[in-house]
Amino acid sequence: MASRDDDYKFLQIVDAMASINQRVNLIGVVVETSIPKQSRGTDCFCKIRIVDESHSSPGISVNIFAETMEKLPHVESAGDIIQLSRVVMKTHGQEVYALFNKKFSSFALFEGKHGTNFVPYQVSPNFHPRDQDKKFIVGLRKWSADKELDADDNVGT
Repeated sequence: MASRDDDYKFLQIVDAMASINQRVNLIGVVVETSIPKQSRGTDCFCKIRIVDESHSSPGISVNIFAETMEKLPHVESAGDIIQLSRVVMKTHGQEVYALFNKKFSSFALFEGKHGTNFVPYQVSPNFHPRDQDKKFIVGLRKWSADKELDADDNVGT
């Protein structure tokens, strides 16, 4: 029988992409965000694209729905880190993406490579921080700082 800790592990993006129709936990570096907008129904919607060491290009899209614009993630800058809990992996055509369910998914946004603390600057209402998550944030900050040294073509002027 799985322990409570085993029930909550972060998957690398490449592994999550093979987990179609399953709930997964992801942590990644935000490389792109869409402008939040009203969906066709009653929800608000935005899309973000995240990368990690396992899948740095083109990354994976995360479709996020919420009751209000305020409950959507407001990424301060590309390179920030997002922790996503209980998102469902889906496919549309050939594209694999993660779907954030407003009822059971959660997120936390952290400063990116220049961040020094582990206090998220925005969280969804049902987010629960864990001490063991800090090592993943540290790892992604280091990776994104090192990666930028190799990928100066993406740096704006």
